[in-house]
Amino acid sequence: MGSKVKRVLQAAAVGAVMAGAMVLPTTAAHAAPSNCSSAPYGNGWWAFCGKGDGQYQVWARCYKLGTSNYTIRWGPWRSPGGQPSIVACQSTEEVGGGGVFP
Repeated sequence: MGSKVKRVLQAAAVGAVMAGAMVLPTTAAHAAPSNCSSAPYGNGWWAFCGKGDGQYQVWARCYKLGTSNYTIRWGPWRSPGGQPSIVACQSTEEVGGGGVFP
């Protein structure tokens, strides 16, 4: 293949990429969940976010009774301003911390 043909093909490929980039839709900026609180709740953890877009969920570190072995447990995904996300440790575990994951 001649160098002139290669240059024409390269130019066409670059043009196609540039044209595709120009027609991509723009997306609005999203605000991550904010105004969040979390705290122990029974034998688990509670979290609530009051503002923002997207979703968040609560997590808790649940220690097996009498050991230093733990499992991270996750609550349901929630939208800010709605219901709180709550997670419970099992009856053979005790809560040892937690938080909110945006």
